[in-house]
Amino acid sequence: FEALERAGYHVRSAYTAVRNPSRTRFVYTDRLWQGADMVGLGVASFGHVNGVNLQNADTWEPYSEAVMRDEIPLRRAYRPTPDERFIRELVLQLKLGSVRPQYFRDKYGVDILQRFAAELDGLRNEGYLSEASEQRVALTRNGLLCVDVLLPRFFLPQHTGIRYT
Repeated sequence: FEALERAGYHVRSAYTAVRNPSRTRFVYTDRLWQGADMVGLGVASFGHVNGVNLQNADTWEPYSEAVMRDEIPLRRAYRPTPDERFIRELVLQLKLGSVRPQYFRDKYGVDILQRFAAELDGLRNEGYLSEASEQRVALTRNGLLCVDVLLPRFFLPQHTGIRYT
């Protein structure tokens, strides 16, 4: 990240840096990570359509055979509960480095500062959280660099330790 910043880039998320943030938009993160629909195309692709999480067949043969039969190459689908949708959006948006608590209060009626007080305290104590206020919850640079490892602490117990392909 520091090398990119020295070259004139701005860190946008755990995975992206852009030269001009005022002119560059990532619809994928800007909309999908707020619950918008997206059809996944390709082997093992994930999608989210009409409130349902989807994943295509995860190997080439079943995927291509279904397509050749004019069938949807779907491997699995799951309609998350409202609480699961809330957590999904929270963990995805944390990959941007910060979230606004008011967004989750308005959309889900959940105060993330209260609901995840212990998790946020843990992140702060470990040096991964720089702010947890009514305006913003923000990760440190180190927190952003390892965000995927930090996110399971926000998962529901039944969703931890699951391997996705």
